[in-house]
Amino acid sequence: MDENNISSSLNKLRNIDLNLLTVFEAVYLHNGIVNAAKALNLTPSSISQSIQKLRNTFPDPLFIRSGKGITPTAYAKNLHNHISQGLGAIITGLDFSQDVHKSRFVTVSCRPYIGLLVLPRVYEQLVGLNENYVLKHHDIPDNQDILNQFNTDIMIDVKPLYSKSIVGVKLFSEKFICICHQDHPRIDNHLSLADSAHEKFTFVEVNDTLLKQSKQAIDLNEANRNFGFHTYNAMNALHIVAHSALVGFVPERLYELYQHAYPIKKVTSDFVFGDMDVFLYYNRASRKDKTLMQLITNIIEAFNGEQMPQLDPPTEAAS
Repeated sequence: MDENNISSSLNKLRNIDLNLLTVFEAVYLHNGIVNAAKALNLTPSSISQSIQKLRNTFPDPLFIRSGKGITPTAYAKNLHNHISQGLGAIITGLDFSQDVHKSRFVTVSCRPYIGLLVLPRVYEQLVGLNENYVLKHHDIPDNQDILNQFNTDIMIDVKPLYSKSIVGVKLFSEKFICICHQDHPRIDNHLSLADSAHEKFTFVEVNDTLLKQSKQAIDLNEANRNFGFHTYNAMNALHIVAHSALVGFVPERLYELYQHAYPIKKVTSDFVFGDMDVFLYYNRASRKDKTLMQLITNIIEAFNGEQMPQLDPPTEAAS
């Protein structure tokens, strides 16, 4: 439905009290005014008044007396078919968080290289909760305020967030490893700092502060090293290493995923760098969403994550 049709429909709805449609459905389903009043916790008089308003709105009496009860007219039966579908769709849209058996979109925001590591397992937990659920992946915008703006359900990233409205969960720590082609002409099982001067490397460009710090440790002194390939995605680095004599550093889980698909091997090296922590974040207000919280709990358990209600700023941020 385009915007013009939506606008036209809204103008029509202005002339109808939608509460009257609820009364209509109650009278239709309970075959009488008294039973409908009990179901809606209203008086029979107010139900009768609502039916009279509906009769003034529609060109039909809607209900006629039949014995001790009332019978819907043909017009009312057709009206019921449309109203019941519409009310059902509205209820589904408003109340899906209380019923895990209804379909919904769940949005997860993360960088592409993180997505390769976590999205398969997130999807596994999602369809385990409800096979009709749909996983929607978004990249993380530069402002990273998507959780406070409720533009995503879950964010998974390596950057610590410090906000009272955001809950952080450490999913796992990721190691970086050195890889090269399995038939590399010069590298057997180890790459020394001295030998690295004779090699060309992949260069993964990143924006996150912590990743930049990790990358600097991996790259050592960039000015004294040779780079043959620049990319923003660790997957591209893995792919180029598999088809050249370049040397790369990638997350260990990424290597484990694709080691049998590419002619690559893991080698030890003299490069020393720390692990990369991967966090799951969600808005504290989302705790009211039972379905989302069940999914988050399942994801944490799948990764054996450790709950951290509030992340403490690291020494660098505090100074």
